Amino acid sequence: GFISLSLTPMLCSRFLRGPHSGQEGAFSRGCEQVFQGMLRLYERTLRWVLAHRRTTMIAFWLILLLTSYLFVIIPKGFLPDQDTGQIFTFTEGPQDTSFGSMVSRQKELAEIILNDPAVASIMSFVGAGGTNMTVNSGIIFARLKPRQDRPHVSKIIERLRPQLSTIPNIQAFMQVPPSIRIGGQLTKSPYQFTLQSPDIAELYQWAPKVEEWLRRLPQLTDVTSDLQLNSPEILVAIDRDKAAAVGVTAEQIETALGSAYGSRQVSTIYTSTNQYWVILEVLPQYQMDPAALAQLYIRSRSGQLVPLGTLAEIKRSTGPLTVNHAGQIPAVTISFNLNPGVALGEAVAAISRVAQEIPAGISTSFQGTAQAFQASLKGLGLLLLLAVLVIYLVLGILYESFIHPLTILSGLPSAGFGALLILILCRMDLNLYAFVGIIMLI
Repeated sequence: GFISLSLTPMLCSRFLRGPHSGQEGAFSRGCEQVFQGMLRLYERTLRWVLAHRRTTMIAFWLILLLTSYLFVIIPKGFLPDQDTGQIFTFTEGPQDTSFGSMVSRQKELAEIILNDPAVASIMSFVGAGGTNMTVNSGIIFARLKPRQDRPHVSKIIERLRPQLSTIPNIQAFMQVPPSIRIGGQLTKSPYQFTLQSPDIAELYQWAPKVEEWLRRLPQLTDVTSDLQLNSPEILVAIDRDKAAAVGVTAEQIETALGSAYGSRQVSTIYTSTNQYWVILEVLPQYQMDPAALAQLYIRSRSGQLVPLGTLAEIKRSTGPLTVNHAGQIPAVTISFNLNPGVALGEAVAAISRVAQEIPAGISTSFQGTAQAFQASLKGLGLLLLLAVLVIYLVLGILYESFIHPLTILSGLPSAGFGALLILILCRMDLNLYAFVGIIMLI
């Protein structure tokens, strides 16, 4: 606004010449000829339209119907993937894997990614902490070379996926970090579908079935779940009577187990250039041996050391690696990615059909970007209607008429038809950016 009121008038006074100044240049004359040609073409077509009113009205209603039809059938997306020069690779090992084994396998994946000619550098993280919830998970962050020195990021991912799948006992899920992150949790794939139920047994029974159904959908790829039920675990069943007889409490047993296996910091060593944590834990050979639990000694109130094996029964079992919640209700999140050429709207529709087979006791919902996409679909039609209404009000004020704005707005169906047709011919979905473009077109 400031420029239009200050700089633009000054430039006009310097560069614009009057129609009778006799100094019109060749460029100006050429532009004027183009304008006059367009005006003559418009005049001829306008006269033809006014002379064939019935044909014009039939064409108008036909284009309006075709525009509505294209709006319904066009693949709908939300935020298109953009080449940000980065790739996230989420890794997942077997549920019984150790930290050392996970590090070794992820190093192999990281080496494959780093050796790709399009990758400039990588960072690799393994184990629980930050965005990783479990020990058998990890993240490899890859920074790509400048755009002119490499292909598009989607081509790089297609090239790396088969190579990463050759490493045994570890899975790699590659994705392009979204330019705009909308809610949801950071999962192995960019889109999330969540199951919730207060009945954990029913939830854990149906979640693997739903995950398998989604794997069969041709629209989806990289389908994975945060439900891991087969994690080896050791249950320490305390004999309360024996423990009370020797003066040992459950809290003391818990403290001893935490000190032995919980990486407890007990001190800090300070030097002139650095500081080092002193971690209390049992020797590594005992950490890998479940039978060593029975040899763990607990100090009773009387000061005597009592072996854990005499106070508790140690059982081996399997159970969930983590128990996740959403809104304080137990939940399982299934994440997925889209196959090339598939719009998010197609995937959401396919998953919604699958969700109809889930019992009523389990609630389902999309999270993050998929949830925002669902909400945006409900408001697109209303937003379009409001845009037309606002333009009608503005035109009504300008022309001081209720009829003339309708005459001008009657050209919108053909404009919308052209916009949607171009998107379909170019095999592009109606995403948020495209819809903003249609609003600006109006």
